[in-house]
Amino acid sequence: MEKQAADVSAVVAIEKKDDDKKQGKDMFSAEEHKAIKELRAIFKETIDLDMEMQADIYRLEMQYQSRYQVLYDERKKLLNKVRQQSRGDDESKSSGDLQSFWMQVLRASYSKIIRPNDEQILVHLNDISTRIFSNPPKFEISFHFDPNEYFSNAVLNKTYYLKCEPDPGTPLIYDGAEIVKTEGCTIHWTKPLSPEEAAYSFFNYFSPPLLPASKSDPKYAEISAILQSDFQMGFYLKERVVPKAVIFFTGEIKDCQSTTSNSDSDSESSENKRASIEALAGNSTDDD
Repeated sequence: MEKQAADVSAVVAIEKKDDDKKQGKDMFSAEEHKAIKELRAIFKETIDLDMEMQADIYRLEMQYQSRYQVLYDERKKLLNKVRQQSRGDDESKSSGDLQSFWMQVLRASYSKIIRPNDEQILVHLNDISTRIFSNPPKFEISFHFDPNEYFSNAVLNKTYYLKCEPDPGTPLIYDGAEIVKTEGCTIHWTKPLSPEEAAYSFFNYFSPPLLPASKSDPKYAEISAILQSDFQMGFYLKERVVPKAVIFFTGEIKDCQSTTSNSDSDSESSENKRASIEALAGNSTDDD
């Protein structure tokens, strides 16, 4: 949200300077105008070079994705072994230890949005995996569940689509890839939450609202804010929660995100930089 506000401010400043020029308030000499034009051209070349670098980094990330997955599969295998060993042990089930690993991780990561009614479902969560794609540029977060009494889905997916090119009208304020659309999935409930529980459930994450086509729509600002929180949550899951799950579980990492509060500016900056190296369409061999 802060980044978007800064971008808007930059656009406003540029438009104001253009208006001032039209009204005869030009503060620059002819020589300065020439130098500024050349400086803008150099800056545009740095943006082009940055996009090329990001494409190279993305290709490298794609190469390493399978190697990371081998380690994540080992993690899943170990956790499943613990869950199998503790199955049927009532004392172990109530202790909140490794057999409810991913529920504990999510609760540590999102303390304000994981509620007791969610926890009773999330104890059946056996893995969270991520995957990036290039065509179209996007990443997918998959929540894998053991068979349970609440829904029939084995996997719940959330997909985030990225825009990797600058806006033609304002190319000089390009600051890397950004999420422009998100898609959830249909949950096939067999034991639905009550209306009161559903109103504030974590599982609303899989039913993101649609942004109105017109900014004049009364709900546009509200839904846009909800989606910005959703986007932050997606990056946070992908870049911090899934890779660092064990230290969220143990409490060795203290950061926690909530959809009701703003992220730390340094963390948000880091996520934005990470977003910049996500997918550039046509620059990878991985296809959907």
